[in-house]
Order: sequence, then C-alpha cells, then structure tokens
Amino acid sequence: MLQIEAAVRLGDEGGPRAAEAVHRSAAPIAAAVPTLTAVTGGTEIVVGDGAGLLIPVGHDLGPLYEEPGVPRRVPQVRAGADVAELDDNDFVVWLLAHGTSDEDRPTRATLLKKSEQLGLAHAQVDAAIERFLADGLLVEVVPDGPSARGFAQQHQLFPLMLGIGSDPDEPQMQVIGLFDQPVAQVSEPMYDMWVWGHLAPDLWTACHDAVEAARRAGVTDPDELRPSRVLAGVLDAVHALLSCRAAYFDRRRPGMGA
Repeated sequence: MLQIEAAVRLGDEGGPRAAEAVHRSAAPIAAAVPTLTAVTGGTEIVVGDGAGLLIPVGHDLGPLYEEPGVPRRVPQVRAGADVAELDDNDFVVWLLAHGTSDEDRPTRATLLKKSEQLGLAHAQVDAAIERFLADGLLVEVVPDGPSARGFAQQHQLFPLMLGIGSDPDEPQMQVIGLFDQPVAQVSEPMYDMWVWGHLAPDLWTACHDAVEAARRAGVTDPDELRPSRVLAGVLDAVHALLSCRAAYFDRRRPGMGA
C-alpha cells in the first residue's frame, strides 16, 4: 500500500513555496487503524493527546496561476459553494490537518509541532488554525463527544479515487486506489461508508443508515447499533482516507432532506 505525507519545499528565505504529495511504500492502513465492526462496533476511541481531532473541510482544487510566466500561485479550496484562496503557508497548515501518514490523527498540538518543523512560526500557524476554524475549513471534534454529532449533521463525506475490490490476501479488507494502484486498505464497514455515505444528506444520517443496514444483516449487539458509536469510529479512522486524498469532507448541501 501507499501512504502519503505532506512535503514542503523551503525557499531561500525559509518560507514554503509549495506543498506536494510524496508517496512511498508503507504497511497497510488496517495495521494502524482500528478495524471497524458495523462501522465501528466496540472499538475504543483514543484521540492522541486527549485534545479534539482537527478535521479539514473542503475540496482541494489545485493552484491558480494568475498570469503566464508569473511565479505567483494561489492554492484554492472549495467548501460548499465557496472557494477560498490561501497563501502557501496557510495551505500547508490545511494540508497537514489531513494527516501526514495513515497513523496520524492531527490535533492542534501535533499540527503546531509539525508546522514548526517545516519552518513555520508558532504564532502564524496558530492564527491560521483560528481562521480556518472560524471559516469552517477546519473543525475540532472529539469523536465520542457532543461535538461529533454537530459536525456530522453539517457535513458529508465524499469519496475520491476508485474502489479496487477486496484484498486477495485479506478478503475481509477492501482496497481503494487509482486504477490498479492500491492506496488505502479499509474494513468492509468503513468501505461501505466511503461508498454510500455521500448519498445521505449528511454524515449523521449516513451513520443511521449504516445501523439500519447492520440490523437488516442480522447484527444484534446493541453497541454496534448505536449511530453515535458508528460516528465515533468513522471520525477516529477517517484521516487514513483524508491523508491519501481518498476522501474529503464537504459542507452539507443546502436543501438536502433531513
């Protein structure tokens, strides 16, 4: 499988000029992410240093070059019907919130640390985080806390890349990638959420749909039939998909039914 980590080329003055994806061989995502049952039955949720997870919102549209031959580039991120234009430093902060590997679960503290390692000033990164939280390009969520439901009611999870099918060596696991190139490996329940979740009006409804599907399939464990538990597992595992751009979160579309 492949994992993705954010790489930043530093200019002569130490400021990021661009952010790019660097892929390398890595262990399957399932080795680092709790396997979900009924999208997460019984998995204990651990959130790093105890702070809320930072979840990026928006679809990376790539850079806009304003004039031919002019080096200035403007990274663009679409969230709902809005397109935000970021400078390179802020874009790096937003990229890092996706996670830098399949094991990364970014919090404010870990994002600040990694940004500083790339040469960004603490105050600058902290200010960028606050702006993104205010603008909705970042949301801070405790997967098994009250903030999770509010996030899920206002956002949708959209798939990127392609489904490749089950892993021949681990048939209970599903593979996501580009054509015949595997990028991510996830459990069947998480794969179902990746495939079907965007058809629901929001992530919270998708979790209810997952519970109903599990019930119809004969699942009887009450802990596996709680939408809040399903949601907690999805949020705890989703950075494995966000970090390799296999999925993204967007704002709930206006006019979608409850």
